[in-house]
Amino acid sequence: MLTQLQRERIDEYARTVLENALSNEKVDLIQASSKPQLGPHIYSSLVRSEENEQAFYWISPLIAMTCGGTIPCTPNAGSQQENIAISYIAIDKNSASFEFAERVSEEVTEYKRSESFSLLANEMKSELSKNHANVELNYGLLSLAGKLDADASDLWVIADVIPLFSEKGERGKLKGIAADLVNNVLDEISLPQYILSAPWERIAKEAMSKSNVLVFAVIRTEERDDVFHWVTPVSRNLHGLYGLNKPFFETFDEVPRTFRVGTLLEDYRYNVAVKHGFRVSAYESWNELVEALFNNEIDTIFGSQGAIDFGCNPNQFKCETITLSSKYDISTAYLALSKKDTCVLVLEKLKLAAVDVKMSDKFNEQLSSWSDMVSQEYGIAHHTEHGVVHLWNPN
Repeated sequence: MLTQLQRERIDEYARTVLENALSNEKVDLIQASSKPQLGPHIYSSLVRSEENEQAFYWISPLIAMTCGGTIPCTPNAGSQQENIAISYIAIDKNSASFEFAERVSEEVTEYKRSESFSLLANEMKSELSKNHANVELNYGLLSLAGKLDADASDLWVIADVIPLFSEKGERGKLKGIAADLVNNVLDEISLPQYILSAPWERIAKEAMSKSNVLVFAVIRTEERDDVFHWVTPVSRNLHGLYGLNKPFFETFDEVPRTFRVGTLLEDYRYNVAVKHGFRVSAYESWNELVEALFNNEIDTIFGSQGAIDFGCNPNQFKCETITLSSKYDISTAYLALSKKDTCVLVLEKLKLAAVDVKMSDKFNEQLSSWSDMVSQEYGIAHHTEHGVVHLWNPN
């Protein structure tokens, strides 16, 4: 059992990890005894349990201990003999904190691969070892229950086929920058695998019914948070209205409702445009949408810069004249892990491996070569930040 003094030191350690991880963010961390009315509520040390699993975004684990009595066990917490409780940095789950939680998770995971964290964690390990015989530092968390076991041997990997990111090459082997990232992560955890490919419908079905399914690339949404653990971002896409010689509107709500908006058939943006009161037409491909724009059948395309670049033939149209009229949102595609009965320690193992890969010379050389290729051969607007492809030009 932990003494009161040890509990206080662990809380202090957790707050320090959080503060250091967010040191470059414009975030004011204010200690509060009750939930604030404004801004997300961050818990620096909260035990994850079956009862509270759905109520929080579980940002990063910090402490593991034997559970029992007043300490609830954490579900799917490794294959070691003893059941354990894991204390996390966590954030209240609601729509207001969705994007913030995503950002904090990335920052904390990156910080855990720093020298600063290593020094801090090992100092805390030495302190805890005075009263606990088997303190271990595994997967970025301190375990008072000895060595933790994250068995990923039955992990299987499946990808959605996306041009340039994960597409079939020779003998059906996947190629592209997303495939490179995933192969490197699997090598990092010494688990090279053949990557399968399937339509999104099959991927979703497998992820909802099976454990240890690693999939890419999945757009992160609040609705999918109950199905997937989010390992690392692969790409980001800016969605909005794109037109010819149209003024720029600061917000989506400022765009005149008289605009004729084109979307893909059976695309979520069709329903969004209808909900906002636009006159909406649906087309079967991005090529047809671009053609409709130049033929004055529609005023704007509701899509992304990357999709329009794919759909516009520069030999047929002046593609550079299509410009952003209004931003809608930014979506992030992830390497994700099925949640059903999947060990949370395997997730941490993958997240830390992904950070190492994104900082490696090998992956950054692959990313640079890929970036040059898509610019020169396809003219696709993009830039990269921290190993993530952003499918729009930086301004």
